[in-house]
Parts: sequence; structure tokens; C-alpha cells
Amino acid sequence: MKKFFGTLLALFVVFAATASSPAFYSAKNHEITISGTSNLHDWMADVPSLNASAELVVSDGKLEAINRMVVEIDATAITGSEGNVMTRKIAETLKSDKHPRIVFRMTRVDNISQTGSDFTVRAAGSLAMGGVSRPIDLEVRGKVLPNGDVQFTGVKDLKMTTWQLDPPRAMLGALRTADDVSVNFSLTLKN
Repeated sequence: MKKFFGTLLALFVVFAATASSPAFYSAKNHEITISGTSNLHDWMADVPSLNASAELVVSDGKLEAINRMVVEIDATAITGSEGNVMTRKIAETLKSDKHPRIVFRMTRVDNISQTGSDFTVRAAGSLAMGGVSRPIDLEVRGKVLPNGDVQFTGVKDLKMTTWQLDPPRAMLGALRTADDVSVNFSLTLKN
């Protein structure tokens, strides 16, 4: 009988450790748009290409922890809503010929609040663009989907000059974009 309970206890400990251990996740799909204004019109840009990896602890349909997360955007592939000239200006602004990746690395999680499968995460990290890295705070909403995928959504307002990026100009300086941009994102990670 002692042997039976000892085996049962060992199985329980192994199961409990497995249930709450981190798992590797990668990007399944995403939608990211960057929007801003200029003295002539509003503009948008799409981010068609990225890689993401994370170590998440998901148990019973709930996000318990984020141990690591890295998101890399292909800066050379960002396309502007106003055509090739705008796309070229974005590439010049981001210095994508020398710095082809925009990289977010999470450095800490301050809080995860959970309501069922929905959650809100407050976290911090570093964001590198155009060869300059700066700290950044994020508040992200999300949910654990029924198939086990984890979706993160949010909006982050940024100033280009924080990363020493000069807001683009065109038409001999007649068109000037504002320093402020807004990044809207939805990222789904799969195990």
C-alpha cells in the first residue's frame, strides 16, 4: 500500500510540474498597422512580415506566465498606404538598409490579470529601431483560444524621434509627417 501511494504521489508531482512548465510558442498569424498624420493627410503602413517566439505558461486555458518573448519585424517589408514613394520614405526613415529588423525583447512582466480565458498583461521591454534601442512599457490584452493558441492585441503610441528617427518629408519638404505614430497589433502564437 505504501508503494502504491508513493507511486501515486510521484505521478501527481510529475503531472503538476508538467502542467505548469513553460512551453515554446511561435508566430501563427499577425496583423500590424502603423498610422500617423502629415500636414496633408493621414497615412497608414502595413507590416507583412515578422517572427515571434515566446516561452509561455498556459494551464487550464489561462495564461499564467510569460517567461520570454521576442518579436522581430522585417523593416524592409513595411509598405505604405500611399504607394512606392511612401514605402521608400519609410525604409529611409527606419534606416532599413543598415538595420533591417525592428526588435522587441520583453525584459519583465509587471502583472497578468486574468478573467476566464481573457487577460491583460503589463510588461516592459526594449524596442530597437534604426540602430537605436529604447525601453518601452506595454499594456496588452489577449486570450487563450480554445485550440490552445494565445492571442495578444494592443495599441502603442510612439514618437519617431525617441529612436532618433527623422519624420519623413516629401515633395521638396512640402509634405511633413508628424513625429507621433500609433502601432495597432494583433499577434497569435501557437505551441
